[in-house]
Amino acid sequence: MEAEGLASCHAPTLQTKVFKYRIWDMNQKSLYLRNDQLVAGHLQGANAALEEKVFWVPNRSFEHARLPVIMGIQNGTRCLASPAAPQPTLRLEAANITELPRAGEASAPFTFFRSYKDGLWRFESAANPGWFLCTSARAHEPLGLSRHPDASHVLDFYFQLC
Repeated sequence: MEAEGLASCHAPTLQTKVFKYRIWDMNQKSLYLRNDQLVAGHLQGANAALEEKVFWVPNRSFEHARLPVIMGIQNGTRCLASPAAPQPTLRLEAANITELPRAGEASAPFTFFRSYKDGLWRFESAANPGWFLCTSARAHEPLGLSRHPDASHVLDFYFQLC
């Protein structure tokens, strides 16, 4: 029985820290929103203000060594998602970036594993192993997924804290 005037004790909730980053591909294409799609292009002058900052949180539901993250734009209210599929696609979904890690394994469509080599990052889909976040070699094309880097797909990104 609680003593009068004392609040009951509750376990503290794990606070999820949200990080804000710039992300651009190795060809210097930045991300921006066009027709409700995240696209990559060269933004110069006044257009530089169009660049979307990427918000991310760690996803502790997956193996820590693989550096699992959930990424989104617009303060983490629209998250990158890639549901499991034979030919996976990438889309933006309305979601709360700080709530998604609490979904455990169900957060796989929103989770990407980071890997780092020679100053560049790659982001592998947790729901679609072997598929990586990519930009098109052409400017102003939507962000997507690809299995391998080639003449038309760029898989390597710079990732910088804002």
